Amino acid sequence: MQQEKKVSKLRRPFVIGGAAIGVILCGWYLFNNFGRVTTVPDPIWTRFVNLAVIMFLCIYLANLLRVAVELFLRRR
Repeated sequence: MQQEKKVSKLRRPFVIGGAAIGVILCGWYLFNNFGRVTTVPDPIWTRFVNLAVIMFLCIYLANLLRVAVELFLRRR
């Protein structure tokens, strides 16, 4: 028999917060990428990869922060 996994109540707010920060950073990246004047602009595939990496890292770091907050709250 499998044990039921307990889901944290803080999971959803931290993931939504990480996604919101990721969207803001992606917008900033695109604004700077299209706004700056360079001799050779980034290829389109590089932009897609960079946007995916930004979103992944923001959500991943938000989950790490959630784990740290839960450990802190448990110790109190």
